[in-house]
Amino acid sequence: MPNPVSFARDIVPLFRPVDIANMLEFEVRLGDYSYMADPSGNHRNARRIGAYLSGARQPRMPLGGPFWTDAQLQLFERWMNEGFQP
Repeated sequence: MPNPVSFARDIVPLFRPVDIANMLEFEVRLGDYSYMADPSGNHRNARRIGAYLSGARQPRMPLGGPFWTDAQLQLFERWMNEGFQP
């Protein structure tokens, strides 16, 4: 069985530094595990970001593209399904 998806190793590198910096303006901390995987909030931040990345919520992220590939979206989904590992 493959290693679980890790936020630090697998997910953070998917976000471009410019996207991480730009989202801070909206108090969204894409590169911060405690923000993204907050268990006290039922992981709502990660779930919400996932919906914007996939286009289920608009405007699709990252704003103006390029949008994540199916493989990147599947990796993010797998991270969530595997329990939001650090």
